[in-house]
Amino acid sequence: MKGSCNCGRVVFEFDGNVGPVGQCHCSKCRKASGTDGNAVFYTASSSLKVVAGDDSILRYSDGGGWGHTFCSHCGSPAPHLHSNGKIWFVPAGLMDDDIGHQGYAAHIFVGSKAPWVAITDDAPKYEEGFDSPRCDGVVDPA
Repeated sequence: MKGSCNCGRVVFEFDGNVGPVGQCHCSKCRKASGTDGNAVFYTASSSLKVVAGDDSILRYSDGGGWGHTFCSHCGSPAPHLHSNGKIWFVPAGLMDDDIGHQGYAAHIFVGSKAPWVAITDDAPKYEEGFDSPRCDGVVDPA
């Protein structure tokens, strides 16, 4: 499967399994996307390859573990390798091919979502990250 940025300079491809699509509503993801958050999925680090434009990818880090990668020409977000080096987070909107998922699997950082956002699907909602309490009235089966 292939994906690319808006101007087409950054092109990547991957094979293998992809994780479900999740939506992060934290203030940093909202500012990075200019929307209500970032929709991403993950894939193994060995599965993804940037085939063009690696030199066009800029990386921003807040120094506290959060980071954002983007095309230096068009500003589109770009895939970024998780700090553990084992998975890539891929912005779902970059895909040129269908990854085969329908809807969100979860929403995170719902406690800091924009007040104008209404989450209307049935996906699990977490106050912060996945290890935080759920805030959708459903008890985790853990």
